[in-house]
Amino acid sequence: MKFKKLCALALTGALALSTLPMSAFAAKAEKKNADEMDIPAILEDTEAKGTANVYHWWTAGGEKDAIESVVSSFSDTYTETKAKSNAIPGGAGGAMVMKVKVLQQAGKSPETFQAHPGQEIEPYLTSDLLLNLNQVWDYGNLSERALPGLEELCTASDGNKYIVPIGIHKSNVIFYNIHVFEKYGVEIPDHEDITWEEFWDICDQLAAAMPDGEYPLDLGDRKGWPACQVFEDIMLGTDPQIYQDFINGTYNVEDVTEVLSTYAKLMDYVAPDHSSRDWYETSGQVVAGTYAMQIMGAWMQPLMTSMGQVYGEDYGVFTFPGTDGWFGMCIDGFVVSNDSADVESGLRWAYNVSTEEVQTAFSSLKESISPYSDTPDETYCELTLNFKNELTAEDTKVFPSFTHGTALPWSASTSLQTQIQEFATSSDHDAEYFANKIVNILKEAGVEGAWNLVE
Repeated sequence: MKFKKLCALALTGALALSTLPMSAFAAKAEKKNADEMDIPAILEDTEAKGTANVYHWWTAGGEKDAIESVVSSFSDTYTETKAKSNAIPGGAGGAMVMKVKVLQQAGKSPETFQAHPGQEIEPYLTSDLLLNLNQVWDYGNLSERALPGLEELCTASDGNKYIVPIGIHKSNVIFYNIHVFEKYGVEIPDHEDITWEEFWDICDQLAAAMPDGEYPLDLGDRKGWPACQVFEDIMLGTDPQIYQDFINGTYNVEDVTEVLSTYAKLMDYVAPDHSSRDWYETSGQVVAGTYAMQIMGAWMQPLMTSMGQVYGEDYGVFTFPGTDGWFGMCIDGFVVSNDSADVESGLRWAYNVSTEEVQTAFSSLKESISPYSDTPDETYCELTLNFKNELTAEDTKVFPSFTHGTALPWSASTSLQTQIQEFATSSDHDAEYFANKIVNILKEAGVEGAWNLVE
């Protein structure tokens, strides 16, 4: 599968790693070494007393219910260990990195916290903050259970595994309100893989029909990352070779200018106050009919469900134009601090999220794709099953998200989010000016990847 080939090459070669200063993570507690721990015995001790402080960024409707189901299952299994759910709003991983930094400095490292595999966790590794989870992978038989290629993506630059995946979402998706299209007489294509020509035609028709105060599109980019995700979707939809070059550090101003020029055209259809809302607030306005469409990852599904929306009746999805045959990969998982007050409870949490029981409950509520092949298809709703079948199809090609931490160093990713949001909110959308600023971000980060997306 192309998915397997992609992941096998993901973290090979010279990777310039984003680091935070070592002083930022000054040790406050004795670090534990996984090689000196009897991890199977720890995982099997279901009556051990302890506390697992769990940090995550799932706060919107539906996804909050999903993480609470994991907390409940953990308590059912480890009856004497308390799991405390701590939500850190922000999404895309950036806010979590800074929160963990502050907690570690205060000597209060969380037992476990949410992360994306790939470059996002490298700052933690450089500062020796994470526990090696190789034994957890072995004990849970995760290598055999994981979808093809996933193990490679979860293997860090030093050859070890520090993250246990819990769910997968597709990122290159456009959600639309069926009732708005019907209200304004805009025909919905009979296929999800729309072309750029079809997309611009839909936007033009909606813009001409919708009254003042209503718009074809909105971003909901108050936190910055949704604007950056649109940028990566446009880049892949412009030319996959440009995307591959960009995440490998072979970039030029002309290519980025081309991508931003398309972005500037898209902004003609977006509500002018788009940056005043979080993504989930925009989703609510899509349901209300204020905006016809929203460019957002498939994690928008459980929110739509929580608002009583039914796929195929109230809303539909398009594949982002130009990305037909491509699956934007966003993987969520949990890592374990090696210097928390209760490292053992963190280990138990990380293992527990991979179990078949937890995966079935979580995937159903989160409407995410399970990273494990033994999760039955009956777990999924219609749309998630469509996405799962797409991901595992032989001819599907996968691209790793740089907005969501996998494909670019953390410092570059967070700087891009700020810069692209500034572009999206600027009055003139000067593509060449911002292209130069974006190229400088990658240059300063020393990006040197080895991704092979395009044959």
